[in-house]
Amino acid sequence: MRPYQLLIPTLALSGIVTAQTYVILPASTNVAVAELPDYNLRPFMQTNSRVQMFFSATEAGQSSFTATALSLRYDGPIPQVGASGPFTIQRLQLSIGSSTVGLPSATFASNIPQALTPVFDAPYSYLPDPGTSSPQGFGDPNDTLTIHFTTPALVTIPTNGWLVIDLQMTGNNIASFGFSHAILDGVRTIGGTTNGTSTSFGTGCGTTSTAPAALISTSGSYAPGAAHFLAGQNLGASALVIGLVGLSNTMSNLGPLPALLPGTSCQLLASPDLLMFLQSNSSGAIAANQQSMAIAVPASPAFSGLQLFEQLIAFAPGANAFDMISSDARAVVLGTIVAPLLGIYTVSNGALADATIADKVDPFGYAVRLQLQ
Repeated sequence: MRPYQLLIPTLALSGIVTAQTYVILPASTNVAVAELPDYNLRPFMQTNSRVQMFFSATEAGQSSFTATALSLRYDGPIPQVGASGPFTIQRLQLSIGSSTVGLPSATFASNIPQALTPVFDAPYSYLPDPGTSSPQGFGDPNDTLTIHFTTPALVTIPTNGWLVIDLQMTGNNIASFGFSHAILDGVRTIGGTTNGTSTSFGTGCGTTSTAPAALISTSGSYAPGAAHFLAGQNLGASALVIGLVGLSNTMSNLGPLPALLPGTSCQLLASPDLLMFLQSNSSGAIAANQQSMAIAVPASPAFSGLQLFEQLIAFAPGANAFDMISSDARAVVLGTIVAPLLGIYTVSNGALADATIADKVDPFGYAVRLQLQ
């Protein structure tokens, strides 16, 4: 990637030339002069998205500075594809600051125990990669990947802490035009989470004697520092559903497992140590990646290998004397987590700008240029 240092000559009679200064991230790579080897579809290829970017002081190259603008760049070059834009974002929110968290997790709020500085909150327009023969520079094309801050932001990265950039994007209309290249440049490192496993056991029951049995499914990442989500089907239309998460499938505070739910022929298969609540849709389903059905595990190696047992209980009027049915169950074994080799990390949700729980954690660092005051 070609350098994109901008020299601005002053109009003073003295003829003095002032150079803008930048922080270019991640500093341990050749980000200032070449395209990085990886990329990310978030945020600009999504309709809605939230992305938290984390960089250590080493990757920032300094621990204290005042920033006035942020520039990203596209991964390329590729031939121009799809619509040429511009595309509009109904609301783009950007905040910047620092965090003392040891390792970021899927819970956005826990990653920023001290408030970040809001630096931009407004509609925004941008252009996709035009398919040039060389990689795009920072902010290109036409500087639409440069976000100028409404107020300068003083950032001080604490010892063993992180620079944090939090971007929330609502109502991006790129999808309505068909595919177009808006994939951001970056680099991955080793470390982070290693996925565990999720397997089914037991049998659910139906809302009637002839109805299909209620089923549970899970999606996401099964590891410390990540989140996975409960989903289900055949739960009854617009039914109140309880998600059970337990540490045992042989014993609960109600007695040995499995056990019959009172007044039913349906089985309780997981100890109800944690309860979550949601209403099924008109088809009797709970879709994947619902925020209220998320199991976000703290980013601690102490949770590596932990077993969880998960089940859905639905209130289905007329199903039986107690109006309750249960799904089959899932046995989850969490994987592992280790610190990334480089001081980079990304936590994101690819569907919601106001997400509280990420659906992806990644030892990834975006190519970022911060303009300094």
